[in-house]
Amino acid sequence: METSFVLPPTTFAARLAISLLIGILVGLERTWAHKEVGMRTFAIVSVVGLLGALLGTSFALASVGGAFLLVACINVRCILADRWLEITTSAALMAVAMLGVLVGRGHVFAPIASAIIVTMLLAWKVEVSKFASGLTPEEIRSAVLLGLLGFVVYPLLPNHFVDRWQLINPREAWVTVVVLAGIGFTNYVLLRLYSTRGLYYTAVLGGLVNSTATVTEPCGLLKPS
Repeated sequence: METSFVLPPTTFAARLAISLLIGILVGLERTWAHKEVGMRTFAIVSVVGLLGALLGTSFALASVGGAFLLVACINVRCILADRWLEITTSAALMAVAMLGVLVGRGHVFAPIASAIIVTMLLAWKVEVSKFASGLTPEEIRSAVLLGLLGFVVYPLLPNHFVDRWQLINPREAWVTVVVLAGIGFTNYVLLRLYSTRGLYYTAVLGGLVNSTATVTEPCGLLKPS
């Protein structure tokens, strides 16, 4: 039989505080957006996930399942009231439940970082929608190509010297390709978002990686077509 374990009071208090902060952070944005499911509900769901994780795996699954059931009830109510479904809020609520479970399991960085990312995506709804609606097929293909270079090709390359003089390491050499492509893509995104003001942000961020690439790469973006 699965049994729970007893945490020291200070450890439990720290995990409870993190769980509450996660729920409050995401729920605060939903309250600001005038959603029916707000800060209190998100905080409670996060704490329920925490308690379920402390009680055991079956209780953790039950707490997440309860959050899913709550989401179903919310959307059924929207259907009966002839309103738009709360899809984004529902996804955020399910995410918070699982983040609470992670906190109960002793994780710190993963749930906090995830909560911040979720809140950013919720708060930047207008900016993200505006940016996505203005994308062209060429821009989407460029993003896919960058992902291919960095997350598919790079891990497949051998991480050792392939010549007798020990000069060429394919994986290390490929880092330069990924950095240049990443700077170019970041330049384009910043220019799309902030116009020429984006060059200042690119100069600060790119200069920390490769000053030469930071200077030469934007030139290709600014050349007249």
